[in-house]
Amino acid sequence: MSSKNNQPIELLKSGQLLAVTDGATSGIILQKPFFAEYIGPGAAIGGLFDLKCVTIYALGQAEFTAPATLEERQEAFRRRIDQIETMQTLCQEEVPLRRAIDLLDMLCDRFGIDEIRSIPNDVLAKVVGVLPGTIAMAWQKQFNLQSPADAVEEYDGRLFATAKA
Repeated sequence: MSSKNNQPIELLKSGQLLAVTDGATSGIILQKPFFAEYIGPGAAIGGLFDLKCVTIYALGQAEFTAPATLEERQEAFRRRIDQIETMQTLCQEEVPLRRAIDLLDMLCDRFGIDEIRSIPNDVLAKVVGVLPGTIAMAWQKQFNLQSPADAVEEYDGRLFATAKA
C-alpha cells in the first residue's frame, strides 16, 4: 500500500469501521486538520472517530480489514484505546524536544528510520503536539540526520536557519 491512498480515506469519511491489520509491523498515522494520531496493529479506525481524516500514512505492512463480529469490533476498539493511552503517556512529557525524540524512537524502532523519515515533520509534530522544527531538532539530536529542507526555511524571500540542538 502506498503512503497515501484515497480509498481508505473515502471509507473513513463514509463512517465505515475498519481495523489496521494485526501484524507486528503494521500501523498508520491518521492526519486530521489540527492533529494526527498513530494507530497500531489491530486497532479500529473509521466509524465516527475519523470522519475528518485528511491523509493516511501507512507504516510497515499496513492493510485494513472490516471487523465482522461483535467480538472483533470490541477487540479493535480496545486496541484503539490502548494506542490512545500509549500516546497520552508520550504527550505527558513536559519537554517538547523529549516528546519528539520519544515519538521518533518508538516509530523508528517499529518501522525503521527510512520509513519514518518519509513522513513530513509537520505530520509527526501533530502526533505529540510540538512544532515541526522540534521534530527536525529531534532527528538531528537523536539520529544525527538532517535534510536541506530541515535546515533552512524560506519566508517572504528571506532564508532562516532552524534551531539546531
